[in-house]
Amino acid sequence: MINSNKDGLIECPCCKLLYKPVLKRVGNESIQTIYPNSAPWEREQLISGLCSEKCWDVMSGIDIDDEYNE
Repeated sequence: MINSNKDGLIECPCCKLLYKPVLKRVGNESIQTIYPNSAPWEREQLISGLCSEKCWDVMSGIDIDDEYNE
């Protein structure tokens, strides 16, 4: 589970952006159970800390863009 700072922000491990997750963790159930209709990237913010689908692709080695290599 990813923990936020005192301001409720998470630092993306890929791009280092500080962002507020779209969803809020509630209870101890799985994110998929709590938010079954949310977008996968929204749930992933709470699981991995990655801020976007773009960062997920970069970290997964899929569709890596040159802007992350600058």
